[in-house]
Amino acid sequence: MGYRFDPPEVFREMDAQIVSFDAEKETIEVRFPVKRGYRNPMGAMQGGMVVAAMDNTFGPLTVLLGTTSVTTQLNTSFVKPVGRGESHVTVVARVTARSRRQIHMAAEVRNAQGEVAALGTASFLVLETRDPESA
Repeated sequence: MGYRFDPPEVFREMDAQIVSFDAEKETIEVRFPVKRGYRNPMGAMQGGMVVAAMDNTFGPLTVLLGTTSVTTQLNTSFVKPVGRGESHVTVVARVTARSRRQIHMAAEVRNAQGEVAALGTASFLVLETRDPESA
């Protein structure tokens, strides 16, 4: 795909797939299957798994942009459930502001029909900056 990324174990465990990454626009799109074990008793994707999908989209974006960073804040607003029978969610994240020591992002979680299921924002403390090609 033209970029290097060694995904963390949880990214692989969730069977996440990077759909697209644009370094110039500082955006990433990642697809996550809605596994049976991710569902709550009502059949919807558990909120914590929705947040995990977002977190596993924000993190790779920071890596692909050439930083080592840690999350300092992650906020989520749930818009609608990822309901019974949904096969996957897609998370699109983008950088909204950036300085030498901080990165701020926003994301949308969309169901298989493209409807917004959750919105999120996150802030990161940059520990190290490197050449993105060596990520």
